[in-house]
Amino acid sequence: MPLRAKRNPKKQQRWSTTIGHSPKIQMRCLSPLLLSWCFPLSALAEGLLWENAWVRSMPPGTEVAAAYGRVTNQSDKTVVITAISSSMGEAAQIHDVIADGDQRRMVQLDAVSLAAGESTEFKPGGQHIMLLGVTAPPPEGSQVELCLLTANSGERCTSAPMQRQAPMPATETSGHHH
Repeated sequence: MPLRAKRNPKKQQRWSTTIGHSPKIQMRCLSPLLLSWCFPLSALAEGLLWENAWVRSMPPGTEVAAAYGRVTNQSDKTVVITAISSSMGEAAQIHDVIADGDQRRMVQLDAVSLAAGESTEFKPGGQHIMLLGVTAPPPEGSQVELCLLTANSGERCTSAPMQRQAPMPATETSGHHH
């Protein structure tokens, strides 16, 4: 004989009345759910902050682009960036430019480790992000998504404008001096 659940209409009514008349209970129940939907918890736990991210606009006929910006580890633990992804191109890699005698050469990095409170600057002539296999470059002014992936499966993304030159730092807004 199959088991059947018995419904108690009085309990259901009391429950819906309690929930319906108590917005604090509703919000407490919904807030963590909404936060987890908006922000992956692993990304929040990593504590990485992107600043001044940008992608250099591409000359005609090229299939690679470079992306730059500053990343700060705001957590109290070391974070290891193991990969990068992008909405532009087939692949994204972290590279560094190293001196080799009188010449400089570019090498791919497998990981970038940031101690608590430490920052790294992705910039021209140093560590930077290469976007490879770009067959249809977005126009200048459009946004490119860049996502850092960490050893703990965390992800921190930003939207970077496609432009010719680096954005002006916040302290140098207009060149107007007093």
